[in-house]
Amino acid sequence: MTAGPSLQLIDNDLSLKLVVAYLGDSLKDVDVQVATAEHDLSKLTLTSGETFEGSDALTLYLTGLAGRQDLLGSSEVETAQVQQWVSAAARNRAATDRTTFAQEANQELAKNTYLVANKFTVADLISFANVQAWIAALSRPKQLTYCHLVRWFDLIQHTLTRPVLQKAGLDLVAIDLTVPENAATPAEAPAKDAAATPTETGDKKNKKKDKKEKGKGDAKPKAKPSNEPKPIVPSQLDLRVGRILECSKHPDADSLYVEKIDAGEAEPRTVVSGLVKFIPLDDMQNRDVVLLCNLKPVAMRGIKSHAMVLAASSADGTTVELVEPPAGSKPGQKVYFAGFQDGEPEAVLNPKKKIWETIQPGLVTDDDRQALYQNAEGVVHLLQTEGGVCTVKSVTKATIK
Repeated sequence: MTAGPSLQLIDNDLSLKLVVAYLGDSLKDVDVQVATAEHDLSKLTLTSGETFEGSDALTLYLTGLAGRQDLLGSSEVETAQVQQWVSAAARNRAATDRTTFAQEANQELAKNTYLVANKFTVADLISFANVQAWIAALSRPKQLTYCHLVRWFDLIQHTLTRPVLQKAGLDLVAIDLTVPENAATPAEAPAKDAAATPTETGDKKNKKKDKKEKGKGDAKPKAKPSNEPKPIVPSQLDLRVGRILECSKHPDADSLYVEKIDAGEAEPRTVVSGLVKFIPLDDMQNRDVVLLCNLKPVAMRGIKSHAMVLAASSADGTTVELVEPPAGSKPGQKVYFAGFQDGEPEAVLNPKKKIWETIQPGLVTDDDRQALYQNAEGVVHLLQTEGGVCTVKSVTKATIK
């Protein structure tokens, strides 16, 4: 009699093989047996005798069994979107269907970094395995046609470790993300044609223009306004000390808390947090937290959340702890990253600019449990107030979100 569930993993089910490889030791209680491709579907048998079949159902079940709810979405809307992509990837495993799937994913990825909520989920994992061979076979011109999908694919394959890829039977695919220098934009071709065969009207306009420009001398041309986007920096986040005045479970969602938090304003803010599975209700009462206050308010199961409580999640996703300001902090006190204390936060973070999504991957804790931001060059900026550095209770090398 097996100690836990048993998984019959079909050898050519690359999507599920990747999921199992990625979850790793989190599935140590599952007896995994690789079966030949002559079987149709992978199958999970529980100790009760109940069975589940198919990549989509098993991906979602195993991820939950491994305690990796962070990979399934942090709200019911996100979870539904994850399930849709997982089902679509499993449904379109046939080579003839992958073009349709790739087109849909490319369209979605034109506006998002990841498939769901701009964060890594099992939707990215199973979809990556689904299109791996298809992407590898694409010609360079075709890669440019599916540029958003290819960019995402390269991000995912370098997010995963080589041992995980190898265990799933997948290889790195060479991707060239540079744009060819001689590639003309769609707007350039008509412009060149018009220049080569000017119309009569155009000639007359040009002559008039020449007359107007005569006698102007060598006047300096006006400087064109810069079209360069404003750089994204941590000071754009409105971070403040908050004090939880009261906390209760959401009436319509078992995984959510509803908090009333004093942020130093006339009225406390209502905040909804998906922390029920990680932090006991008693530990959510009358304590100081760090609040991100300039996210656009969003309704979560009928209750609008007006901020986000920062929490640190361990690498395996099993432990989540609140980021705590230093002792003696006051509600509403400014929280900032060292070196960015003089910057002005945005009034409201524009979702289209992906400010939070750009900064968040650099938010971690160090070996001393200190919260910090580490930029792409590896420079560390501690999260702090005037009274000291923000910390967590125990998790190190954790992701803050």
